[in-house]
Amino acid sequence: MGDRFQKDIEYIVSIIREAGYNPYEQLYGYLYTGDKTYITRKGNARELVESLDHEKIWGYIEPYIKRKK
Repeated sequence: MGDRFQKDIEYIVSIIREAGYNPYEQLYGYLYTGDKTYITRKGNARELVESLDHEKIWGYIEPYIKRKK
């Protein structure tokens, strides 16, 4: 994964955590349903996540999702 993607996704994860949610579950919900309201508006996280490649986000959250099963 690229440096820019890594910085952006880590920022988004931290903002979702600050908002009191599990970032991996929120990102999964966003990708699975396409509903951007899974991502908080705080810190411009929603707009930022929409600019990221969905395949890269799946790759980022996949290890967490596999552990949950």
